[in-house]
Amino acid sequence: MNDKWLDFAIRIQSIAQAGLEYGKDKYDLERYQELRQIAAEMVAVKTDIPVGKVYDIFCNEEGYQTPKIDTRAAVFVDGKILSYRTKSVCKKCCKPR
Repeated sequence: MNDKWLDFAIRIQSIAQAGLEYGKDKYDLERYQELRQIAAEMVAVKTDIPVGKVYDIFCNEEGYQTPKIDTRAAVFVDGKILSYRTKSVCKKCCKPR
């Protein structure tokens, strides 16, 4: 779904998440928390998903937001899983599993 409204919400949430990690002043932290709530509300309005559920999923991480890259594969034979493998491919912060 390529929607500017959702892009804005994602960017706001990312800024809020970084601010909550690195902000020191209690008033700044309150503002970043409010930005995070606004981003969740934007997504909730656009998707018709309850804001509490959006907040739990969309705003559940702490720290500076980094890309999470993962690869997964499964081989099926006659409707049964023959092989399954998952591997993290993030070279900066993750070790391959």
